[in-house]
Amino acid sequence: MRHTETDLRRLLTDQAHRQGGGEPSVRLDAIVRRGRRLRRTRRALTAGTAVVLAVTAVGLVNGLLPRSPRANVATAAQPPVNSAQIEPGPKLPDMFNVRLGAVEFDLPLIHSQRFETMGVARTVTFSPSSFSTGYKVVCDDPRAWVVTAGKLKGGERGGGVGRCGDSAGGHHDERSAPSDWLKRPQSMQVWVFPADAPVKKVAKAVTGCPSAIKSRGCDEAAQSRALFDPEVLERLSAEVGERPGRWAVGIYDRPAGTDSVPNGEPTAVVEHPTDSASAPTR
Repeated sequence: MRHTETDLRRLLTDQAHRQGGGEPSVRLDAIVRRGRRLRRTRRALTAGTAVVLAVTAVGLVNGLLPRSPRANVATAAQPPVNSAQIEPGPKLPDMFNVRLGAVEFDLPLIHSQRFETMGVARTVTFSPSSFSTGYKVVCDDPRAWVVTAGKLKGGERGGGVGRCGDSAGGHHDERSAPSDWLKRPQSMQVWVFPADAPVKKVAKAVTGCPSAIKSRGCDEAAQSRALFDPEVLERLSAEVGERPGRWAVGIYDRPAGTDSVPNGEPTAVVEHPTDSASAPTR
């Protein structure tokens, strides 16, 4: 049952008169003010409790709700910068075409290696699957100089030299391959130099760069022959130094167990459009 302030005042006044027979012993105004203060304090405490419960409820709900994807932006793995613009470098052909007189066939790519710098010797190791093996070097700049060196039939070193766009070679029968060709991994060395490398300057300083035809002087053919000299290669590499330049080498071979050539006749051929000679030993 609820009582108003007037009811309370009347009740206290009556009680005070009955007890003292005159004026009330306690000031009614003080009692009323104390009652009001108690009611205000009670209301404030009730409101404060409600606010605390509301804040706690919000915190619990936020903890249970899934976070926005943007909240993890800082910790998410970021892709490489400009990853879509990264180029794979010069492309190797899928097949290596071989022409042996009237016979023509293709060798598939079995191994490749890519490099990001030029000016120094690189060793390429592969496992041939037949006696018919070819190689090709491709470069960002097809005019770059390329020197290749590998083991020949008798164990001596041989290879080729020329511009990158024309750099290809190999052998296509058992008679031209080293005796251990299929018994263990084989390797070849490759040097790639910039197109404007000072080949002529170094060749003249080391060998004099003699030409097969004197009237032509130290032409490109004479420079190519000079690059087989170990000292020319060493000095040219030291002068050029290792510098950026992408290139790749591909090894091509017939499937294991097939004849060296389609008609089964062994043929000794080294395919290279430029000069071939004994290559430098390192």
